[in-house]
Amino acid sequence: MAALSVAIGAQHGLRSSGAARPAAPARTQPDESLSKSLTGCFALGAVAAVHRKRSLTLREWRGERTMEINYYQLDAMKASNIRKKTETMLEEGAAVLKGCAEESAQQKMLLLLSSPAVKELLVAMSRLPVFSHEFGLAFKDDLTVLSVLKQLKYFWSLSQSHLAILLERLAEQLRLEHAAAFQSLLQELAESDDHVVAIKDLKMPEAVRAFYGENAIHLEAADPHGVFPTSIYRQCDGLTLATEDSATIESVMSTTITTTIKIARDVLQPSNRLLFDVYKPLGRCVAVVDDKVEAHFGADLEKYFEINGIEFVKLVFSGNEVDKNLSNVEQILLALKENWQARHEPVLIVGGGVIADVAGMACALYSRNTPYVMLCTSLVAGIDAGPSPRVCCNGFSYKNLYGAYHPPALTITDRGFWRTMHPGQLRHGVAEIIKVAAMADLHLFELMEKWGKETVATNFGTLGGLDDPAFQEVCDLIIGKAMEGYVRAEYGNLWETHQCRPHAYGHTWSPGYELPSGMLHGHAVGTCMGFGAYLSYKEGWLSEVDMHRVLKVISDCELALWHPVMEDTVSVWKAQIGIVEKRGGNLCAPIPRALGESGYLNSLPERLLHQRMHEYQELCSKYPREGRGVQEHSVDVGLEDPMSKKDSIRDADRCVVTPMDRVVVQLGAASQSTSGAGARAIGEAARIVDGIDEMVTKYSSQPSEALKNVSKRTAMTNPLWAELMGQGNTSRLMEAEMISGQAEAQLLQLLLKLSGGKDVLDIGTFTGYSSLAMAEAIPEDGTVVTLEREQEAKDMAKANWIGSPHASKIESLVGEAHDLLICLAAEDKSFDLVFLDVDKPGYFGLYQMLMDKNLLKVKGLLVVDNVMYKGEELSGTELTKNGQGAQALNQGLLDDPRVQQVMLPLRDGVTLVYRES
Repeated sequence: MAALSVAIGAQHGLRSSGAARPAAPARTQPDESLSKSLTGCFALGAVAAVHRKRSLTLREWRGERTMEINYYQLDAMKASNIRKKTETMLEEGAAVLKGCAEESAQQKMLLLLSSPAVKELLVAMSRLPVFSHEFGLAFKDDLTVLSVLKQLKYFWSLSQSHLAILLERLAEQLRLEHAAAFQSLLQELAESDDHVVAIKDLKMPEAVRAFYGENAIHLEAADPHGVFPTSIYRQCDGLTLATEDSATIESVMSTTITTTIKIARDVLQPSNRLLFDVYKPLGRCVAVVDDKVEAHFGADLEKYFEINGIEFVKLVFSGNEVDKNLSNVEQILLALKENWQARHEPVLIVGGGVIADVAGMACALYSRNTPYVMLCTSLVAGIDAGPSPRVCCNGFSYKNLYGAYHPPALTITDRGFWRTMHPGQLRHGVAEIIKVAAMADLHLFELMEKWGKETVATNFGTLGGLDDPAFQEVCDLIIGKAMEGYVRAEYGNLWETHQCRPHAYGHTWSPGYELPSGMLHGHAVGTCMGFGAYLSYKEGWLSEVDMHRVLKVISDCELALWHPVMEDTVSVWKAQIGIVEKRGGNLCAPIPRALGESGYLNSLPERLLHQRMHEYQELCSKYPREGRGVQEHSVDVGLEDPMSKKDSIRDADRCVVTPMDRVVVQLGAASQSTSGAGARAIGEAARIVDGIDEMVTKYSSQPSEALKNVSKRTAMTNPLWAELMGQGNTSRLMEAEMISGQAEAQLLQLLLKLSGGKDVLDIGTFTGYSSLAMAEAIPEDGTVVTLEREQEAKDMAKANWIGSPHASKIESLVGEAHDLLICLAAEDKSFDLVFLDVDKPGYFGLYQMLMDKNLLKVKGLLVVDNVMYKGEELSGTELTKNGQGAQALNQGLLDDPRVQQVMLPLRDGVTLVYRES
C-alpha cells in the first residue's frame, strides 16, 4: 500500500474551527436494525480526520474564524472484531449455500446477500478506511485477507463473480472447511452469462435492497468511494482550511493507492488464477502486448483467456527503446479509445521495461487515470520497471523526458518468461539487482557475488539448473530480495517528493550518454554505478577493497564499467547539470556509503568531474575487456539503435535529411488536421515510411566494431562543430547527420568486393566512416585516398581510425576538392571506385574533372550520395543551391553517353555510375 499526494474529493461540509462549532449537516441515518447489526465492527459517524489541540491564533483573538472543509466521514475501525465477523459470515454463508444446492447460481447469490452475517460484514467494510496504515497493519500477518477486505469495501459496485471470488479466497484463508461451498458458487456463476452483473443491479428481495440501499445513501455523503468508485484501486482525501471570507485558503490533498505484487510461476497455465480473478469478473481483458512477447507467448495468452471464457482484445505494440516515444504512447491511447476501455477496467500490459513505461504512461493519461496490471516478461520489468510508479517515454534525444507517476494495480513477475530472452537482454537487467544490493542489501550483494555469473549464464535458472532445487531457490531469493528492496526504497516516495532515492544509483550521469552511445540501459547503469563506487572511494566512504568488490560484480556479470562515450566529459558534465535541474537543485547522487548502505553525493565540481572520470577510465582499463560490457549495445542483441528513429512523426521541426523525412513531416502535418480513423491511418502510413530506413539497417550486414565507434562518436559532435565554426576553425557549419549511413557503407563494401577494386577515391572524408568502410573491403595492397576541406574534420577522422587494422590503407589529404583532383591527375592517378559526397553545388564540376582527367577508370564505378537531396525536387518547392547542384549532376549524367547509371532510393538517394568509355 502506498500513500501519495495528488487529488482531492468533492463531497464536503463547512464548519468553523473558531469558537462554537455549528451542528454538523444533516445526513441520512441508517435504520435501527442496520445500526444494531453493525455494532462491534465500527462506531457510527466517527470522523476520520484527527483535529489536533492547539492554542488560539491572533486572528481568533480578533474574532476571525477559520472554516474547515470536511471531505469524508469514515467509521472508526475495531480491528479485533473484523476477523471474527468474517469467520461468522463464512460459516453462515456456507450453510446458506449448502441449504440451497439445487437453486441456480443467481438465486444462491441472492440468498447469500440476504444472510444477516453477510449483510453485516459487507456494509461494515464499505464504511471503513481500508487503505489506511491502521487497517493494513491490523492484517499484516495475512496479506491475502488484507487484499480481499480492501476490495470488499466496493462490494456494491462489484460483479457477482468478483464477490464470489473474494468470498472464496476468504474461505480458503480462514475457514478451509467451507471453501468448497464458495468454490462451487464461483464455478456455477462463471459459467453463466450474467456473472458480470453488478451486485447493485441484482433483483433482490425488497427488504434486502432497502437494507443495502440505505447504506448506499449514507455513503454518498460519508464516503462516495464505497458507492460510486471510479476505480477500486485508489482513494482521495484532503484537508482544506479557509478564512471566513474565503480570501485565503490552505489545503492538503492526498491520494492513496493500493497495489499488489506477486512473484509466481506458470502464470499462463489456464488453471492459474492470478489473471482470472481480475478479468473474469469484468468479462473481458484489453491487453497491450510487446511485439517480441507476441512472437513467443501470443498463442499462450489467447489460449488462457479462451479456456477461461474471457473476451480477449490484444493490442500489439513495439517494446523497443527506439520506439519509446510520444508517438507510440498516442497510438496506444487511440487503440484503447477505439476499444471502449473503461476507467474501472485494468488494462493488461504484457512485456518488458519499455512497454511497461510507454503503456503505463498511456494508462496514466487515458481519461486522466486508468488502472493496469503489469505482467512482466523480462528481468528489468520483473524487478524494476514493472512495479515502478514512474511511467515515461523519451523525447528529443533525452532519456525519459516525459512521464507520470502511475503504479500498476497488480504486478506479476514470472521468471519462466525469461527462458526466451536473448542472453544480452537478460544480462543488462542484472544491473537493476546490483544497484539495489550495493545500496540497500548486503546479503543480496553477497548472493550476486557468489551466484551472479551463473544466473546470467542460465537466464536465471530457466535454461539451466532446472534439476537443482538449491539453485532454483537461490534464483527465487535473489528476485524476491531485489523486488522487496526496490519497493522499500520506492513506495514511500512515490512522487519523488524528496531525492534520497537509493534506487537511482547508476542513474545520475548515464542518462546523458545512454541514448547517444546506443548502449542497453543496464550497461549504461553499470558504467554509472562503477563511477559512483569510485567516487565513494575517493570520498572516503567505501574502502578500496569494497570499491573493487562493486566493480568486480558488475564486470563478472559481463556488464559495462566503461564506454568510450564517457571520454566526452563535457557531455557528462552537461548531463550532471540536467540531473541537478531534475532533482530540484540538488545533485544528490546516490552512491554506496558502505556496501548495503546508501549515501548521497551533493557536490562534484566540473574540474573534479573531468579529473575523476579520467582516473576512473584508467582504473577500468585493468578489468577484463578493459571494462567494456558483453553485447553492450542495442544492436548487439538484435534491437534497433535508440537514436535511429526521430522523436515524433508530428514534429514540424524535425530535421529533414532524406525524402523519407520530408514525407513523414508532411504526413504528420496532415494527421494534426485530421481526427479519428483518418488520423490513425495517416499515422500508420507515416510510421511505415519512417521505418523503411530502419528496416534496411536492421537486415543489412552489421558494421564492424570500429565503424560502430565512428558512428557513435560522430553522433555527439554537433556542439563541437558549432563551436569550431564560431571560432572560425571551419569554413561552414558541419553536422553529425552528414555521416554516411550504415546501409550506404555496406553498399560500398559490396560493390568493391564484387568488382575487385582496390584503388579508391573518397571525396568528402568528414569523420571517416565511409573511408574506413571501404578500406575494410579492399585487399591489403589497396588504398583509399580521401579528400577533406576542413583540417578539423581530417584530424577527427584520423583519431577515429586509430585501432583499426585497416587504417594503414587510408591516405588523407586536406584542401579544396578541385585543387586536390588536379594534383592527383598530375600524378596520373586513376581509381576503380570513386565515392562523391561533398557540397552539392560542386557536384557536376567534380564529375567532369573525374571523367575528363581519367581519374575514374574506364569500367570504373562512381557512387554519388544525396542525389535526391532531401526530396526537394519531388516536393515541387523551389530548389536550394544544394538541390540545384544535385539536379545539375543528375541531368548531366543523363546527357553523358560515356556512362550508364541507376538511381537508388537509399536514404537521400544514391546513384551508381558505370563508366563505359
